[in-house]
Amino acid sequence: MNAERFQRLWGRNVRPESSAWSAEDVYAYLDKQYRHPCRSYHDSGHVDQCLGWFDRYSDTVDDADAVELAIWFHDACYSPNPQGHEERSAKLFSVMAADGMDSERKQRIIDMIGYTTHTREPGSAEEALLVDIDLASFCRPWHQYLIDTAKCKAEKEQVPDLDFYQGQIRFLEGLLKRNSFYFSPPFREHHEQDARANITRILALLESRLKKSSTSSAEAPLRRPERHGSGL
Repeated sequence: MNAERFQRLWGRNVRPESSAWSAEDVYAYLDKQYRHPCRSYHDSGHVDQCLGWFDRYSDTVDDADAVELAIWFHDACYSPNPQGHEERSAKLFSVMAADGMDSERKQRIIDMIGYTTHTREPGSAEEALLVDIDLASFCRPWHQYLIDTAKCKAEKEQVPDLDFYQGQIRFLEGLLKRNSFYFSPPFREHHEQDARANITRILALLESRLKKSSTSSAEAPLRRPERHGSGL
């Protein structure tokens, strides 16, 4: 993550004479969050990858800075228990921006961060580009996509394999049921087929691993009760 880049972005969008946090303080906080030991995938590297995709297609939207601000914040509050982290991340942005920008635009960015739950269809070009960038890992070359998948699993070590595989399968099957995997024109045109091919391939792998995990659990021998005392 590049401090100077973020500070320029914050400076362009947040009024210095307001009660908003300073660019330096916001970056320091975000940098600490994204470097937390619990993160394997949702870390500073993920932000950098997102920014790389953003730089590639930023000229396809009117409010590029809003998309970039949402990228910097969308996983800021990710934790080992990630449920609801998008909402927490949006609240963090709201607190840090305070009264430093127009309330309507601020709310637009808050709403954009919420779309990275990937549970509803985006309504604007900026929202569409953001959610596609967040899912850009799916269209990377197969070996890179596999590495990203392994990193995501590493963040959920506390989740049993069966539960992880079942959850991933449900999520991926839901994505494939969309009329289009991606929502923004550049991702639809250039990356749709690669993403669908990777998902189809990973689903077959997950189904295989789920079957093996289920079989192993079912065939695990029962432990023989320990005898106590001097019994026969």
